[in-house]
Amino acid sequence: MATKPSDFLSSLPSVADLLDKPPIRVLVRRWNRSTVASGVRSFLEELRSEVERRKAEVSLPSIGELAERAARHILAQRQPSFRPAINATGRLRGAPWAGTPWADAALERTVGTGRDFVLGPAQATDALATAGDAAAQLCRLTGAQAATATHSYAGAVWLALAAVAAGQEVVVSRAELGDVDVGCSLASFGISAAAQLREVGTTNRTTAADYEAAISPRTAALLKHTSDHYRIVGENEAVDFGQLAGLARERKLILCDALGAAPLVDHPLTAELAVRSAQASVAAGADLVVARGDGLIGGPPCGILLGRRQVIERIENHPLFSAWQLDPLTSTALVATLELYEDREHLEQSLPLLQLLSTSVENLRQRAERLAPQLAEAEAVAAAEPVAMQSQLGLAAKSDRPWPSYGIALVPADGNVAALEKRLATAPQPVCGRVEGDRLLVDLRTVFPRQDQELVATILGKIPATAEA
Repeated sequence: MATKPSDFLSSLPSVADLLDKPPIRVLVRRWNRSTVASGVRSFLEELRSEVERRKAEVSLPSIGELAERAARHILAQRQPSFRPAINATGRLRGAPWAGTPWADAALERTVGTGRDFVLGPAQATDALATAGDAAAQLCRLTGAQAATATHSYAGAVWLALAAVAAGQEVVVSRAELGDVDVGCSLASFGISAAAQLREVGTTNRTTAADYEAAISPRTAALLKHTSDHYRIVGENEAVDFGQLAGLARERKLILCDALGAAPLVDHPLTAELAVRSAQASVAAGADLVVARGDGLIGGPPCGILLGRRQVIERIENHPLFSAWQLDPLTSTALVATLELYEDREHLEQSLPLLQLLSTSVENLRQRAERLAPQLAEAEAVAAAEPVAMQSQLGLAAKSDRPWPSYGIALVPADGNVAALEKRLATAPQPVCGRVEGDRLLVDLRTVFPRQDQELVATILGKIPATAEA
């Protein structure tokens, strides 16, 4: 029943009243009464300000509903900036994701390393020369002569430019001068690395002849850059990588292939994405390949560099290489991930991203049909329907091919799909879906089966056990 703002405000319960309700008592047991009371007070102040600002009749919730809302407010206040979430967007990469799941073997090895003192190499120069134990594994898996790794992909690209072409030119297609990472443009990297990027071709068309015409005595390298953050749609033409490799060999130039979120080795699943692997790039003649450890490789966030020995040595001998070296925990996780590639038959079960890609549509359909009736019981949901859908995996320029999927279409009870999306994304156990028209799609292609019940709990508005503990 709607009431005047003044009556609403006078009817609000006190902080003490709310502290006595079950959702708030759970939080008092988790933290302490003083901390939770401060959060309840903050919630009531924000609610009063909102009602006064609207100056219209509002419905007075029950004290139980206010306690639930206050509990969600307190949990949201105390959440860290980076936290795990249920990915129901159908995207493997791109906003809002800051990271991808690691393999169990990498997690277990990292926990073991982080729990105790870490024994390093006998000589500091040993660590600088090898950049961790991953180098030999990378060479064995891809056929590269040498390999190394840095603590970020952007750092790896910068080091490649600085070590290979400082004071010289790098020829690159105009269509590929996009961001290396969000806020890190390839052009700015060229400037800071003292390498001049020579743009060739047009935004939508670059030929081998364009590269050849731009080569001069100052040219040190040819660069192929695949961005993870944008793609060119419509009619466009890019140079065949084999042609570029042949031109680099003929003119005795270094060919750098910045692959971004590419697979490490050829695999039937990633082959369907039309994504060149690091292994394929080396075989095609690249002198230096740069890839994301946390892309389709399935490891921790890092930059992987592999290729000809002389090129890798130039990178490792750069004065700033030690500033970009892997820390022990990341190195441990990368090594554990690479070890999984030794057993190709079980790789799909070992790497979380490949688990998601390899799940059959029939499996997803059965899960959707089981979950939809449970989600339909949510107060905020008017209808929950299992539907076939297409996952846009978020691989930007690499593939326009959608991935077949199945999930649940949620229709919000109040018709406000944006509000439903925000409520789920800011819940104690966040769930991020994607909006299409007046529905919020829960795409199960990127949801692990172990997350199904947490997904249901969040959409039903319950505080999950992990938040109560």
